[in-house]
Amino acid sequence: MDTAIPSTAPAGWPQAVRRASKAAGEGRLGEVDENCWDDVAIRDIIATVLYALHRRDGQPVDRIPWGSVLWQLWSDERVIALVEQVLPCARDAPTAADGQGGGSGGEPLARWRWLNRTWDPKAPVQPRSVSPSSPWHREPVPGPDGVVPEPRWGGMSRGIGSDLAEPAIEVCVSWAAGAVETVISAESHGYATHQRVHVTGGRHDGAYGYVMGQGWAADDDRQEVIDGPPVEYTVSLDEAPGTVEIDAEHLTDQADGLSWPHRAPDSPALVAPRGLDEPPPPMPSCSEDLAAILARASNPEVVSEELRRTIGSSTYHHHLALDRQAMPRPQRLSWQLVMHWYQAGEDYAEDQRASLWEITFTTHLRDPCPVSYLALSEEEAQALIARRPLLSP
Repeated sequence: MDTAIPSTAPAGWPQAVRRASKAAGEGRLGEVDENCWDDVAIRDIIATVLYALHRRDGQPVDRIPWGSVLWQLWSDERVIALVEQVLPCARDAPTAADGQGGGSGGEPLARWRWLNRTWDPKAPVQPRSVSPSSPWHREPVPGPDGVVPEPRWGGMSRGIGSDLAEPAIEVCVSWAAGAVETVISAESHGYATHQRVHVTGGRHDGAYGYVMGQGWAADDDRQEVIDGPPVEYTVSLDEAPGTVEIDAEHLTDQADGLSWPHRAPDSPALVAPRGLDEPPPPMPSCSEDLAAILARASNPEVVSEELRRTIGSSTYHHHLALDRQAMPRPQRLSWQLVMHWYQAGEDYAEDQRASLWEITFTTHLRDPCPVSYLALSEEEAQALIARRPLLSP
C-alpha cells in the first residue's frame, strides 16, 4: 500500500512510515489498514522508533538495522525515553489539546500524540469505514449537552485490547516488536512462527514440532539485538504439552512435510495443561471475598463492622465492572470502577443486598502496584475518582 504522507512531513519521516508499513503489514494481509486501530498503532510505533533513531544517529532510515529497532521495542519505557531524548518537545505532546494529530511539531509529533492519547471504551461505535449509504450506518447521537461524542477509537475498528482505555504506546509495543521480529527472522533465514521443525540435538533430539516464538541475544551497551537469526526458539512439540525452549543449533526445517496446525487427535500437545480438566476450585464465600477486597484497599476503615457482618452473612457475591478510564502522560493514571454486590436471599430484593464500590488506580497498563479505594455509594466513588488521590501533592 502506498501510504499517503503530508507534504509538510520532515525529512526522514516518509521513509520511516513506508518502511514501518511494510514491516507492520507482514502477517497482517500484507498491508496496513488505515481504518484499523491495531494496524495503525503497530505501524506508527515502528515508524516513530525508526525516525527517532534516524534523528539521533544521523543514519538514513533505510540503513537503520532492525536489531536497533527491536532493542528499543523491548518496552514502551524505552521508546518513550528515546523519543523524548531526540525530540524534547515530545514531552508535552501527550497533553496536546487535540490529542490525535495536527498542531505544531509536524507529522511525527502528531502521530506521537495519537500513540499517547487515551481512549473511552464506552464511547459510541461509529466506524468511519461504513459508508453513509450502508444499511449499517447510524448517525451519531448528541449527548445531554448537545455535543456529538467522538466515536470509539476515532471511528476505527479495533481488536487488540478493545476494552482498554490505556494509550497505544503501552498496549501495542509488544505487537510492534513481534512485527519486527518477523522481519529479522525472515531476512536472516530464521524460522517463522508456526513453522514445522525437527529437533536434531539436546534432550528432545528426534522430536517434531512447531515454532511458537523466537529468542534473541541483545547487546545492551550498543542498544541493539545481535545480528543474525534468533539464538533459540520456543517450540510446541508434538509429543509434549506446553512449550519448550530449544537452541537454534538443534533445529532444522527438514521436517516431515506436515504444516500448522496438523496434528494427530491424540497428540499430547493437544491435551489441556494439567489442572484445566479438573473441576474449578470452589468460589470463595462472601466473607472470604470481602477479606480479599479489604486487604488490598487503602481505606478499609470506611466499611463499618455492621456492613462487614451483613456481607459476611450473605449467600452470593457478584462483581460488575462499571467503567474504565485513563489520563495520558505526564499525569499518567488509569482507573477502573467495580461494584461488589452481595445478596442475602434468592429473590434479588433491594433490602437483601449490600454493595461496595472499588476504584483501582494504576499508573501503567502493567502497573505492578495498583492502588484501591473503597466507597459506600457510586456517588462517593465518583468523588474519589474526581480527586485523583495518586496525583495529590
